[in-house]
Amino acid sequence: MTGLPEYDFRSPMEMRSYLLAGLLLLLPRAGEPDSLREEPSRPKGGHNDSVHRYFPDLDSRLNAVRYGRWRALEIAWTLGINRELDRTFSSYLLALLADPPRYAPEADRVAPRFLREARPVFLALRWGQTLEAQLSDALASPDASAARTEARLQKALNAYRREAYALAEPAGLAGGRWPPSEAAARAPVSARILLSGTALFVQTAQDLAEANFGEQRWRVMETIEEFDLGFAGGFVAEDPATPGALSPRAYQSEAPAVAEAYSDVADRLDRLARFRLEVFEALVPGGQTPSARRERDERLRTVARRYGLPAEGIGGR
Repeated sequence: MTGLPEYDFRSPMEMRSYLLAGLLLLLPRAGEPDSLREEPSRPKGGHNDSVHRYFPDLDSRLNAVRYGRWRALEIAWTLGINRELDRTFSSYLLALLADPPRYAPEADRVAPRFLREARPVFLALRWGQTLEAQLSDALASPDASAARTEARLQKALNAYRREAYALAEPAGLAGGRWPPSEAAARAPVSARILLSGTALFVQTAQDLAEANFGEQRWRVMETIEEFDLGFAGGFVAEDPATPGALSPRAYQSEAPAVAEAYSDVADRLDRLARFRLEVFEALVPGGQTPSARRERDERLRTVARRYGLPAEGIGGR
C-alpha cells in the first residue's frame, strides 16, 4: 500500500484524458493577466512585511494610497484627466480612507484595463511599488541596524535593477524644478491627494530612518495624524516660487536620513515619483474618442521610451 489513490482506467483513451486534464491544471488560466505570472522579485528576509506587523495604522494608509494610485490610472486611461475624474477619484479615495484597507491591492484587479492596454508602464509602476515597500519594511524591522538595513536594501536594489521594467534615468531631468502640471490644473483635488500619498511615503521613511525601533512608533503616529488632518490640503505645500503650483515631496530633499544612508534607493524612488506624474500628464486626453486615444497613446509611448521602457504594448486597441 502506498497511500496514493488508485484509479481503474477502463481504456487508454480514458487514461490520456485524465493525464491531459492534469497537465491543463498546470498551465496558466485562459485570460489570466501576464502580471500574475511575472511577479516582481522580492529578496527573502525576516524584515519583509514589518510595516504590516508593527505599524498597522501606517500600513492601512499606505495601502489606501496604493489603491488610489492604481484606481486613478484606471479611470484616467478611459476618461482622461478632467473634472469628472477629479470628482470620481476623490470620492473613491476619501471613502477608502474612512476605512483603510489592511492589505495592499492586487494591482491587476484594481487596474485591469491599464494592465492590458499599457502593460510596460503598469509593470514599471508595480516593480517600483515593490521597491518602495521594501525600503519601509527594512527601516521598520525591529532588528534593523545600519549595516543590516544597508545590506537588505542593496539586495533589494540589485534585484530591482535586474528587472526588465526598471526605470532608466531620463536625460535632462536630474534636479531642477518640476514642470507645470496640466493634470494638476485639470484635476486639482486628485493631484493633491496623489501628492499627499507620495509625501506620506517620504515622511514615514524619514521617521523610520531617523529613530530607533523604540522611538519610531510615536514619530510615525504624529505623521499619520498630520496626514489625516491635512489630507488633500496642507500635507502638500505650495511652491512659493510658483503660487498655486504644488511642490512634490522627494526623498533626496525631504528625507535626508534616507538620502544620506541609502542614496541609490532614494534616487530610484524619486525617479519613480517623477515617472508617475509624467504618466498622468500623458493620460490627460483619455480614451473616449479615437483621436483622444491616439494622442494619449503617443504621449505615453514617449514617456515610456524616455525612461528606457518598451513602447510596444501601449495602446493601439
